[in-house]
Amino acid sequence: MMDGPVKRESEPGESGGGRARAPNPAVFFGRFLVYVGERFARDGCQQRAAALTFTSLLAMVPLLAVSFAIFAAFPAYESLQTKVQDYIFENFVPQVGTQVQAHIETFMAQTGRLSAVGVVFLALSAVLLLSTINSTLNLIWQTRQTRGLVMRLMVFWSVLTLTPLLFGASISLSSVLFAAAQASGVESLTGNLTRFAFVLPFLFQAAGLTVLFLVMPAASVRRRDAVMGGLVAAVLLEGLKKGFGFYVTHFPTYETIYGVMATIPIFLMWVYLSWMVILFGAEVAAALPEWRAGARRIGREGLPPVKRLTAALAVLNALARASRTGDTLSERRLARASKLGPDALGYATRRLARKKYIERSARNRWVLSRDLESVTLAQLHRDLDLDLGPAIPTAHLRTAWGRRLAEAVDRLETAEDEAMGMTLKTLLAPPDVGEERIPEADAMDEDHGPSRAGFNARVLALIGLGTLGQAS
Repeated sequence: MMDGPVKRESEPGESGGGRARAPNPAVFFGRFLVYVGERFARDGCQQRAAALTFTSLLAMVPLLAVSFAIFAAFPAYESLQTKVQDYIFENFVPQVGTQVQAHIETFMAQTGRLSAVGVVFLALSAVLLLSTINSTLNLIWQTRQTRGLVMRLMVFWSVLTLTPLLFGASISLSSVLFAAAQASGVESLTGNLTRFAFVLPFLFQAAGLTVLFLVMPAASVRRRDAVMGGLVAAVLLEGLKKGFGFYVTHFPTYETIYGVMATIPIFLMWVYLSWMVILFGAEVAAALPEWRAGARRIGREGLPPVKRLTAALAVLNALARASRTGDTLSERRLARASKLGPDALGYATRRLARKKYIERSARNRWVLSRDLESVTLAQLHRDLDLDLGPAIPTAHLRTAWGRRLAEAVDRLETAEDEAMGMTLKTLLAPPDVGEERIPEADAMDEDHGPSRAGFNARVLALIGLGTLGQAS
């Protein structure tokens, strides 16, 4: 049940007198960061980062072993293996990269002695890391729609096979371009181009994180949101590398306590902080559609009642508008048409589907499954569990105050039925003119059966299989 009058949330920059002012960009961005921080805390990202750190330690050697085995499958790439390995540890692991690299090389050398069963368990630990990343991003995007086992394995396979190939190709191409620039004499005009080499790790980080936020979650993510999240995470990682390197160099606390073993806690701390930054970038990407939809604060116990009712009506309204033209809506088009963020949209679709108001078609699109003329607003209110709930316990009904409370509740429910007695069809009827159009489908929408993200995963997996098959 909704208590008190329903109030409209004021937008940043809106004064009490109703006159809108242009918001200060710094204040607006600061409020958004506060919103992302609240989301970060709500989703328990600190604990998630700790779990990912532990899983990363188990899976690091298997992941690198698989990646470098892929390099070995391509004669043209085999010479890049050492260069790529040095590049990773020099640019992405500050201060202790050399020591960590030496240990990992020793561990990887032992993988060749494993039996077939050992190799299987080694691969499973790599899949465990990818699965943990997948479940964490699904939590951040508030999606309970998970991919099937085959689809998840395809996504993991495409990440395992294509990432090292594209990374090696990027390093090789950048080396060729720098060499060509030096040979052409253009450096006489631009100066030494190698001073811009620091840009490459940043671009690799941003591109890799963008793809991670696009491919891994079982949700429809806008490209620009994924790019913003990837850029934010990449910028924070660069700052973290500088700050962490400065701390380790000037405040050798771990060396004083642990001596020669200091590499272990330093590396653990670095992996943990890196995952914190990556998850913050994911929160940015997931929060952007909510922020555009008007969300300004995070509820600690979920959406408040009025927002639950509003989200359900927004979804029903979007699907009713689409049904008038014989259209159905993908997850992404529904989000755009209803102007809801992932959290509110996920709640509304789950609840309405459970109560048989909506359902997925054979093409994986949302459609209405109930005649809105036969359902009142009061019935929807009860189906969303927004009323007072079950009856007063019998033991309390025997008391005088219990009977008086029951009478008051009956009067309240009667008043609610009268106030919300209109049908949903009447409530959601289009205006005479000026009805907002449903957003058109674009390349990111599902067009044929499975989701577009699933189609992309299959294509990437087949490309990975094809390249490895050709190499062998």
